[in-house]
Amino acid sequence: MIRSKIRYWFTHYFEIVAFSTGLILLAFMDPETVTGPNLCLFEQVGITFCPGNGLGHSIAYTFNGDFVNALQANLLGPFAIIMLSSRIGYLGYQKINNHDQ
Repeated sequence: MIRSKIRYWFTHYFEIVAFSTGLILLAFMDPETVTGPNLCLFEQVGITFCPGNGLGHSIAYTFNGDFVNALQANLLGPFAIIMLSSRIGYLGYQKINNHDQ
């Protein structure tokens, strides 16, 4: 009974919760902070170029209204906010209107 409920919530709402939580955490992040783990898989295997470098900082700068620093950190930061917000909205709309896939 409990396993089936957990499985249902995980399969139907995980993406909404994960994206929403990520955006909320980045909105409250201090973009000037440079400490923390490096999650870039490219750099962990020895490749110096990481396409996502600065994306979190860019999103945090965008939420703070500092668009110049946001674009300097990563050009795709504001675009990522738009895409993730659109995906959250689409999934929420699907759930509200019972269009479960």
